[in-house]
Amino acid sequence: MKKIVFLFLFLTVALLAKAQPPTHIPLMNNTWKLIAERTYKKNKEFKMVPAFPAKLEALQNKVVELPGYIIPINADLNHSEFMLAVVPMDQCPYCGQGDIPSMVEVKMGKELNYTDKPVRLRGKLLLNKTGDLRSEIFLLNAELIK
Repeated sequence: MKKIVFLFLFLTVALLAKAQPPTHIPLMNNTWKLIAERTYKKNKEFKMVPAFPAKLEALQNKVVELPGYIIPINADLNHSEFMLAVVPMDQCPYCGQGDIPSMVEVKMGKELNYTDKPVRLRGKLLLNKTGDLRSEIFLLNAELIK
């Protein structure tokens, strides 16, 4: 009887462990850390606009490298525009502890095939300080680094 109970508990724990969401490869680099420091402030018209740290502002219009996961914004297999995040799409940003991770809107020089594996991109960083409905951070004319 003890063996049956032990076997039952072992199988239950094994199934619960398998049901956990997959882990992801940590991709946070110095540029992502600066992006995560973005805050918001009110402008003269009392509109909330992004405020970027000085070190990130210094990267404006400079070429940077960002590792991340592709978050599609349309239902194609190839993408020239998408969001890039430090966590994969299947990781729920609303679950668990911590904040919703930052994302960057990417505009590729040429299309990229979708993958759920991490990618490393190089492109020109553009900060949008207007507070309009577009993304706040762009990676323009990006290319895949192999």
